[in-house]
Amino acid sequence: MIAYLKGNVVSIDEEACILDVNGIGYYVYCSQRTLQGLKSDDPQEITLYTRLIHREDCMDLYGFISRDEYLLFNLLITVSGIGPKQSIKILGTRNSQDIVKAVVSDDSNFLMSLVGIGKKKAQQIILELKEKVKKSFDTTETPVSSLYVEAITALESLGFSPSESRKAVDKALLSKQNADDVGKIVESALKYLS
Repeated sequence: MIAYLKGNVVSIDEEACILDVNGIGYYVYCSQRTLQGLKSDDPQEITLYTRLIHREDCMDLYGFISRDEYLLFNLLITVSGIGPKQSIKILGTRNSQDIVKAVVSDDSNFLMSLVGIGKKKAQQIILELKEKVKKSFDTTETPVSSLYVEAITALESLGFSPSESRKAVDKALLSKQNADDVGKIVESALKYLS
């Protein structure tokens, strides 16, 4: 197993990066949050925590800047019906700590706002991961707020599709400005939708 890679980012595409480690280029699938963290005008050596997934017909390498994201990825892929590709998409939309808080506080509405997660799957994630998450993460903080879900609901009531709403709110929250006020989140999201 490859625990981590340390090297320089050669290129970044929509779902992965190529990391040069001593002259060898590794194609590493990453979440959108990790890829955003890798984009820099000042290339420097970085470390990615990695997980190698071996299947009959291929070997895929998944990489994470954050140790929390790496740990949560490893938990998510143990849930029946959630594979590595969906896990990486889920981790790309929301902060790992928010997902952890949602699991611990039984917030299925928050989990349903994640990519490809319906009501049954949200309940399954809570059921299968709650105790595992408590062992792997510091869960003493307050439960995740429902601002994210409220903002998406507000946009949907304005006539935007659930997919459009989720993408716009994700972009609005990535800027980390006014992330504690639903009105300001919606206002910022509307800028991306116009």
